Amino acid sequence: MSGTIKNSIYSYIDYRHFLIDTYESMKNADDSFSYRMMAKLAGSSSPNFLQLLRDRKLNISDSAVSSLSRNLKLNRKEEEYFEIIVKFDHSKTSEEKDRYFQRILRTRHNSVSCELREEQYEYFSHWYMPAVRELVTCESYPGDPSWIACRLIPQVSESKIRKAVQLLESFGLIRRDNEKSRWVQTDHVISTPSEVLSVALARYTRDIFQLGTESVDRFESSERDLRGITIGIPESAFPELKERMEAFWRELMAFGRAQGKVDRVYQINLQLFPLSGKRIDK
Repeated sequence: MSGTIKNSIYSYIDYRHFLIDTYESMKNADDSFSYRMMAKLAGSSSPNFLQLLRDRKLNISDSAVSSLSRNLKLNRKEEEYFEIIVKFDHSKTSEEKDRYFQRILRTRHNSVSCELREEQYEYFSHWYMPAVRELVTCESYPGDPSWIACRLIPQVSESKIRKAVQLLESFGLIRRDNEKSRWVQTDHVISTPSEVLSVALARYTRDIFQLGTESVDRFESSERDLRGITIGIPESAFPELKERMEAFWRELMAFGRAQGKVDRVYQINLQLFPLSGKRIDK
């Protein structure tokens, strides 16, 4: 038994969504097509194979990938992409996930036009993008990327700064005010697939916390403030603790917006995570 599909696999990052949409396409083409038949395409004897995948109660096996690739008539490159997005989904660490995401980008580069744009990933995965957005709107910014490059700590190449400014403009995060002959920020927000955002934010978080570690040796104590506390609370108080932190972030954002001109950019990090497991009542 085999079938043909209408959905381009290159438009998917989540293989589960691909298989669900593939089933729907085949069901629309042939009303007699069933979940059991879809399972057989994967070489599975379980009639609820697809439902288990959909609900993330099952991870697809290598043999099922091969069987589906053959029965869905995927070509060699499509089968390779199928294998990559499966490995991306099954990755255990953020580093591994990022590695497979890079392969996704390379594989999709010469394929059909897709919703995901590599530039979106680049924005969310580079620590200096928000900093460039702040510096480019400084009144003293002369329009030369080298002005920003030499002010960032640690320094970033002029070519990366130039590309960052182009990305910020293309996404509508900054715009040119011709009357004032300078860049200004907008309130536009980038939206991108959650799978992409999770990978990019993982990289961003690692980079930012690494910069925090390096700041101990990079700056005098008068220029930095790094601190942490360890407290014990009942688990029921955790939501209130998170809300207190949210309120603090909102206060900091309001403080930043209320300032007039920008002449220096600061990074503020707060970390909240458990140091012990959940309580087990015996």
